[in-house]
Amino acid sequence: MRNASRSPDQPPPRGGPPGIELNPIWNAVVHEPTTGVAIVSHDGVTLWANPRAVRIFHGAESTPEMIIGRPWSDFFPAEWIAERLALLQRIQETQQPILLRTIWRGFQHISWVHPIPGDDREGVEQEPLPPRFLVITRRVEGDVFELAGRGSTADVRESDVANLGPLDVLSPRELEILALIGQGMSIKEIASILGRSVKTIENHRTSIGDKLKVDDRVHLAEIARRAGLTVLDAERRRVDADLR
Repeated sequence: MRNASRSPDQPPPRGGPPGIELNPIWNAVVHEPTTGVAIVSHDGVTLWANPRAVRIFHGAESTPEMIIGRPWSDFFPAEWIAERLALLQRIQETQQPILLRTIWRGFQHISWVHPIPGDDREGVEQEPLPPRFLVITRRVEGDVFELAGRGSTADVRESDVANLGPLDVLSPRELEILALIGQGMSIKEIASILGRSVKTIENHRTSIGDKLKVDDRVHLAEIARRAGLTVLDAERRRVDADLR
């Protein structure tokens, strides 16, 4: 029986542009230090992952050896798993990739989730492999829809589940205000948008600073941009990132 996982030196897809050797390209991608690359199964098992992917989703102290071959239920909350299994099912049915935006451990990430074609070489008899998916993840700042390109045909989705990391101490209203601060809005502008008094917004801003131990507005804006916060993120389901 053929092993369902591949070594990092073997690119998941077969074929490619004429005259292009895929193995060196695959090696370059998986060793790029800012990009997380993983291969996952349709039923929620990480078959392979590079160190960056493991750090993004499991924390700085985790290693691939701790994660590979184990089910997601060992690490992630049920809401996170259910959402992603549904996405994998959708990708399997349509054979079309999805670009997923997620806030995890207090940072915004985008994951390009792509179905991996089976090995359909002529004359090769082998047991069919179960559905597998390539997941390429990077930490990003800014508007994901702008990054993908307005008018792009990419299927861009936003996770309904978030782990806010250090921002989890904030209330939904405080998250809204922090998101608007990150967009460069003044206290007066925020008050107008949210239909609250300037004094109320100032009190919220003070509370945000106290909770995050940040005094100046510039630093607050940097925190918001790093997390990629939007007003809609205030209502997402908050989950724990560490179940171990």
